[in-house]
Amino acid sequence: MSRITEAQIKQQFRDLPDGNPNYDEMWKRICAETERRRAGWTEHAAVSEPKRAVSRARRWAMAAAAAAVLAAAGGTAVYFDVFPNKEIVYTEMGQKIGISSESQGVEVTLNSVAVGPRALEQKNQMALRIHLTDSAKRGLTEVQTEQTILTDLDSGRELNRLQEYNDNVFVYDEDKGGWTLTQYFESDLSPEDGTKHYRLTFNGLKYATEQTLDSLQGEWVIDFEVEARNLFAATYDMPIQDQNQSAFEKRTGVKLEAAKVSPFEVRIPVVRDRKYAPDQAGFVYYEDIVLQTDDKKIPGTWAPNPEREEEFQPEGVDPNGPESLYFNLTDYGLDDINEKSLTLRLRGAIVVNDYPEAWTPVAAPTETPQKVQAKMPDGSVIDYKVTRKGKDVQMQTPNRKELQVVGGTKLKVDGKLYESDPAQTLSKFTQDNGFRIDVFKNVPEGKEFSVNAGTYRVQDSSRDISIPIQN
Repeated sequence: MSRITEAQIKQQFRDLPDGNPNYDEMWKRICAETERRRAGWTEHAAVSEPKRAVSRARRWAMAAAAAAVLAAAGGTAVYFDVFPNKEIVYTEMGQKIGISSESQGVEVTLNSVAVGPRALEQKNQMALRIHLTDSAKRGLTEVQTEQTILTDLDSGRELNRLQEYNDNVFVYDEDKGGWTLTQYFESDLSPEDGTKHYRLTFNGLKYATEQTLDSLQGEWVIDFEVEARNLFAATYDMPIQDQNQSAFEKRTGVKLEAAKVSPFEVRIPVVRDRKYAPDQAGFVYYEDIVLQTDDKKIPGTWAPNPEREEEFQPEGVDPNGPESLYFNLTDYGLDDINEKSLTLRLRGAIVVNDYPEAWTPVAAPTETPQKVQAKMPDGSVIDYKVTRKGKDVQMQTPNRKELQVVGGTKLKVDGKLYESDPAQTLSKFTQDNGFRIDVFKNVPEGKEFSVNAGTYRVQDSSRDISIPIQN
């Protein structure tokens, strides 16, 4: 292999804006693959591991570099996925367009346009569903546009592309026999905005075949007209049946409103009778949320998360906004879910329990830690470690994923209740284990001591539920 070619390609790997992956190790794997191909060696793929979601732009760069390596080595370009990605089948919703532009043996068609909420936000986005056909039959293995521009012809303003979807790489659609791409732009349209005129412009295409990397310079321009109300037509409410609503409310004490469906997400508002408070007993939320369709499981998010402080909320979420269950359809490319059965699967309920009458006797505390185990009315087991430190008493409890003291333990001495000093509470939590220490100030020597857990957080599998939304 040419040392100039090798140095250039290795530098391209290092220049990829992708944090700190080990591109030198990837280079070794590619070189090893080249030698195996030369020797006629064939690897049988093992059972695949669960695939990670990665940028298709990065996959393009990696595939292109691999092609260059193998071509330089005089071998046949065989593409292997260094960063495997889940298969995506895109949605067709909103207003159908069907206008094409052809140049240099490539036809680009704007299939449809839709507007709906951005995931986890109140703002809208516009999605353009695009199809590319290789009329010249070059045998494309990768293709991407160098630049995409969407212009509002009524105002002359270019719409901003959304950075989180800054991906110009087409994906091959076996069902339709061509390449597909969805481009996302900011949108302030409302259904009352009437007729709108836009221009979609592709500037240049880069592509790969099994033997070459090349590009086509030029423009593909599509002028199109939409009715604003049609763009929102795929956004609608899907009521949850009364019997299912009742079953959910019985398990949780909160209510679910009608599911709000758009081309990009399903959002199910959650309504509480009273605002959540960390030291308040009752249901908090579900950790494991899945929307099951005919053939896909879409993981969801409970947001804002009632337990998390503002800085730990998902990006774009108003920490003081109304709670909802969110399911991002964009990442999983569903067809119109109005045609599918839907089941909401909720697991891993987080609950705060409080049993003010559940006191556990302990011996008078000394400097030697005293270990006491208490079984709570809900079946939970809490391990206490009680120690006297001079005039004070310390009470240590475990912090585990499945059980954590929330509001602070309590202590009784000869029938008198003592509260811990919040300013001296020490809490440590690492991964699945940790501890909490509450400090009770100026506790007298007494005869009868007892401890109470106060409010504590547990996982309650008895509240698991599956709710049919649509059959």
